[in-house]
Amino acid sequence: MSSKKFVVGLLFGISVFSLAGAAIPEPPNPLANSNLTFDQRLEQMKQTDAALLKATPAERKEYWHKMRAQMKALSPEDRKLVHEKMKAQWQSITPEQKEKMKAERKVFFDGLTPEEQAEMKARKAKWENMSPEEKQKWHKQSS
Repeated sequence: MSSKKFVVGLLFGISVFSLAGAAIPEPPNPLANSNLTFDQRLEQMKQTDAALLKATPAERKEYWHKMRAQMKALSPEDRKLVHEKMKAQWQSITPEQKEKMKAERKVFFDGLTPEEQAEMKARKAKWENMSPEEKQKWHKQSS
């Protein structure tokens, strides 16, 4: 009797774990993502943000780790290309589109835990305070 309960519990646990794992999408390929239109990227961001806000902080951290690992796995040339494309796309969108993007980011940020918000603020401050030389070095780093 107890072995039957164990098997049922194990199957239930596996199914719950697989459903939870399936809820968070894999981070998009940075090269492919840089080729999306503004509307495509905004829609993808909304879907990803919705899934991440339903996830646990640990799952979100794992997602962000995977996303950073994808960027680090790119060659320095590809990483630079992605950054240049994204910067050019940001400069080419309308002020209304920029406001949509900022509003979406704010909704997502406000849904995070205070600890996650503090970590994101610290990362942003670190990047903003880097010298141009430090940023170049970061761009050239490989995995």
